[in-house]
Amino acid sequence: MSLAAIARKDFQETVRSRGMIALVALFSLLVAAFAYAVRPTGGNEQFATEVLLSVFIGPVLVTTLVPLVGVVVGYNAVSGERESGSLKLLLSLPHSRADVVFGKVVGRGAALALAVFAGFLLPALVLMVAPVVFNAGAFLGYTVFAAALGVVFVAISVGCSAASSTQRRTLIGGVAIYVLFVILWSTLTGRLVGAASPLVDALPVSATQLRVFLQVSNPTTAVEALSNAFLGQQLFSGETANQQLSAAAMLVFWTLAPPLAGLLKFDADDL
Repeated sequence: MSLAAIARKDFQETVRSRGMIALVALFSLLVAAFAYAVRPTGGNEQFATEVLLSVFIGPVLVTTLVPLVGVVVGYNAVSGERESGSLKLLLSLPHSRADVVFGKVVGRGAALALAVFAGFLLPALVLMVAPVVFNAGAFLGYTVFAAALGVVFVAISVGCSAASSTQRRTLIGGVAIYVLFVILWSTLTGRLVGAASPLVDALPVSATQLRVFLQVSNPTTAVEALSNAFLGQQLFSGETANQQLSAAAMLVFWTLAPPLAGLLKFDADDL
């Protein structure tokens, strides 16, 4: 139960922090304002749910802001306590280093997921009173995918925090990962496939298949693929079913691999 105790402690501290409350309020206001600004003027359910979420709110706000909040929530999880000296006290209790790392992933990830759900309440109210037919199921389902994206970036950030000795290094690493996934990924992977085209021709996959795999290897793009399929009522079905399965597998990978890698470094460190 050591992992659960750490997760509960981090969850409570994160939810109560003023920074988290401010981020939730800002996110909620931005999404609500954006939903109000682009709302349709007629009763068009398709626009109110699928188009509004997948074309406007998702690419413009969710895949930009939620990963950044995840980095901010997780960057000081382990390195912050290491710098303050409280980590030695925590490890003097019956907690293993694995309990610390994964407990913080669970606690802070759950706190961010709750924050995302809270942040979507005001936009939901805006759409309910707008002159459209509001699809609550589609809106709630999309919120689940947005929360999952936040949890993935919390896990990545906590992994960086476990592997770093200072908060500054963790923050630099977290920002670099954010820039890579959110801003540079499409450009870099496109150039990589283009430059390696002679090697790709020798592989048992086509260049198009490789591009799709690299695309869903990015957690932000993976969530977009899954959420768009959900909004189109084709989740894990249709022509893109294999692509969606790959996207789901990559989300699991990015949730587990960075904390595990950070734990390996953390276990080797002499505190």
